[in-house]
This record gives sequence, structure tokens and C-alpha cells, in this order.
Amino acid sequence: MLSAGLNISLCDDGALQRAYIKLILQDYESRCGVKFNLYEFSSGEELLEKFNENPNLFDLFFLDHRMKKITGLEAASHIRQRNQGCHIVFITASEEQEDFKAVSPLRVLTKPAQPAAVWDILDKVAAEKISPSHRG
Repeated sequence: MLSAGLNISLCDDGALQRAYIKLILQDYESRCGVKFNLYEFSSGEELLEKFNENPNLFDLFFLDHRMKKITGLEAASHIRQRNQGCHIVFITASEEQEDFKAVSPLRVLTKPAQPAAVWDILDKVAAEKISPSHRG
């Protein structure tokens, strides 16, 4: 099995939502023969604690917007201050998506996220991570 070498952060205060996205990621791994390093967080506080240990650890963040204390947008703002190169994807039930532009997300997906949309994101980020110097 190939290692895509991607470190993925999945942050959602809903256990079922995390399990759903994890299934999509595992399906992608088995279909494409890759393995991701997945880190799960149930709050923005947990995520930022890990992020602050190593701001360059994660290549891709899947963030819920509405969480109890720190929102996904607040977490993303903190992440952007210290890491401009990572990819942020919001998975939200919120209709208000204008606010997200401030943190330059790769995508904003509406819950429930469609597997094909998540796979497209994984294709893009994995291709960029695996061959950033092989372009051109």
C-alpha cells in the first residue's frame, strides 16, 4: 500500500459526523491503495492544542463550523496565522458561507458531505503533496 503521506485533521463535535467522514476517507484509501494519517478531534480546543505543538503537521483540515466553544472559523483563523500552506475544508450545515472566505478554504461542503466531493479534495491535496517539485 502506498503512503500518501497526508496528515489529515478531522474536527467535528459530532461523533456520527466524524465517523461518516472517516468512512469516506477509508473508502478512498482502499480504492486508491493509499494510507492517510488521520487525527480526530471533538472540539476546536483539542485541535488547536495539537496544532500548536507542530503548526506544520497537518496538510488538510476538515472542520465543522458550529462547535461548542471554538468554532471552526475561529480555529481556521488561528491555523491560518501560523500555516499558510495547509488546506482547510469546512463541512457545515450553515447557510452563511461568506465568512469563510477570510481564511481561504479549499472548499466548503454542505452536510452531509458527498463522498465524490471529499474524494476530489483528497485527489487534489494528495497530488500536490506527492509531487510538488515534479511540475514543469
